[in-house]
Amino acid sequence: MEKNEQKLNKTEIPIELANYKRIKVRRKILEISQGEINKTLDYLQQSRAKIVTVNGSAKKGNRVEIDFEVRHGGTRIEDGVSKNHPLILGEGRFLPGFEEKIEGMKAGEERNFFLKVPENWSDKRICDKNLDFTVKMNLVQEREIPDLDNEFAKSLGNFDSLDILKKSISEGLMEEKEAKERQRIRLELIEKVANNSKMEIPAELIEQELEVMEKELKFTVEGLGLDFEKYLNEIRKTREELKKDWQIQAEKRVRIAVCLRAIADKENINVSEEEINERTNQDLKNYQNMEEAKKNIDHRALGEYTKEVLRNEKVFGLLEKEAKIII
Repeated sequence: MEKNEQKLNKTEIPIELANYKRIKVRRKILEISQGEINKTLDYLQQSRAKIVTVNGSAKKGNRVEIDFEVRHGGTRIEDGVSKNHPLILGEGRFLPGFEEKIEGMKAGEERNFFLKVPENWSDKRICDKNLDFTVKMNLVQEREIPDLDNEFAKSLGNFDSLDILKKSISEGLMEEKEAKERQRIRLELIEKVANNSKMEIPAELIEQELEVMEKELKFTVEGLGLDFEKYLNEIRKTREELKKDWQIQAEKRVRIAVCLRAIADKENINVSEEEINERTNQDLKNYQNMEEAKKNIDHRALGEYTKEVLRNEKVFGLLEKEAKIII
């Protein structure tokens, strides 16, 4: 949303700004359940688990390494062979039924079996086909989970006991919830302003915001290691269909951006060069090679973007301060 503000600054949009003070919002009562604490403890235990090679039969939860070859009609399929392929039994990352077929295998054992690929399988090349698998088990490993006791707590850092660790987890979870609740309240406040303000949004700005939203989705998808075009095929959507679905959201984002700018102008909210430099230098520290980042980054664009982010933060701070928050 902030990136599009740079475009908005070049497009003057007349606006009849709605009241943005003393807006009523209800703050949620935040609690931390024992289940949430236990879930975090379980994650910590799992992350400290030791991997131990065993001579027994493979079962759910075991890490295994296998060689496999896949054929259809006697011919090996494309990408149908792998050596020392790692796999956690029970995670369901292969064809339905595959992991069940190799359960009970020991290191050195080999099996042949058939599986039929579901009609709706993501790889259209093998949908609804009967495949012939040859699998050799190379390695079976178990995860040794540490006991949940005082010694485990001490191994994680400055925690003298399990009770102290639990208290720290509870406090951390509460901080996360409070941050999310603050963001929710901020969004509710600016949405109420945007919904009640009067303005005409040019179609050009809606289209620009749709382009931003597509880039955001593409960045997220590719960040997960997926091909964007394949992703669109998976969800059975074209770019045009996505943009049609996003029309209302795109206009909402533009209206919010216009209101943020209008409030900042009305309240004479500004950002100093010192504030911009402090934030950009802080952001650059997130790069592994800060000196290299400084050479490759467009500092003018980064400065403009940072200015808008900081200004919006100040506007949100004003909205919160003036809001009538009900518990």
